[in-house]
Amino acid sequence: MNFRKNQAFWTSVILHLVVLFALLLGVIIEAFKPKEKLHVFQMVDPPSNSMTPSLDTPPPQVQPQESKPLDLPDIPALAPVPEPVLPDPPAPTEAKPKPKPKPVEPLMSADEFFKKNPIKEKKPRTQTQPKPVPNIKLDRSEIRVPDTYIPSPSNQSMTSQEQDAMRRYVGQISAMLNRAWIKPGSLAGLDLKVVATFYVDSSGRISNISFRPGSGNASFDTSVRAAFAKIRTAGPTPTGKGQEIRISFNMLD
Repeated sequence: MNFRKNQAFWTSVILHLVVLFALLLGVIIEAFKPKEKLHVFQMVDPPSNSMTPSLDTPPPQVQPQESKPLDLPDIPALAPVPEPVLPDPPAPTEAKPKPKPKPVEPLMSADEFFKKNPIKEKKPRTQTQPKPVPNIKLDRSEIRVPDTYIPSPSNQSMTSQEQDAMRRYVGQISAMLNRAWIKPGSLAGLDLKVVATFYVDSSGRISNISFRPGSGNASFDTSVRAAFAKIRTAGPTPTGKGQEIRISFNMLD
């Protein structure tokens, strides 16, 4: 079908459809349009003249009611206020006389000050004599090497160089014990003696202290043990081996 040939037909169809759509749209709008509310007025008769008060007539006067007198209780009269009791005036006190100012002492010259306060001469200090220390005797025969440090069965004695080194080493231990030993003052003048035997390992640590023989006095033996407790070590031995040493302590030395 050719549109150009039937142009008038299609134009008529379109116009009818437009008109039909417009009518349908108007019906829908009218159906959903809110309706106007109706205002209802009620006619009321005006009030009669008898019900409305006239402006010329004055309002009725109301007579006030007479009030009865109140029954009030009798109030007693107030008691008179007592006069205040005044205290007796204090007795007059005598004024103390003012202390007299102390007289100012005149300044003292330097000569007068040194005359009244002479400089005291310092007494020379007396030197206290040190306590006598024990003289520990040591013989070469008192040094011996324990059997555990003998290198071979054929060599059971130290060389002369080792003996000289050990003699100096034991002298150091003796000096240390002399400084550490404090003789009991209560045992002064008593002939007491003890031989201390102890072991010194290669590092110089002192152990296994024993008395062979003992002195027979507990205070004396305790003072010797206290001296060993203060040093405990004497430094490495010159031979690098442990040594057993005997040193004698004498109260009278």
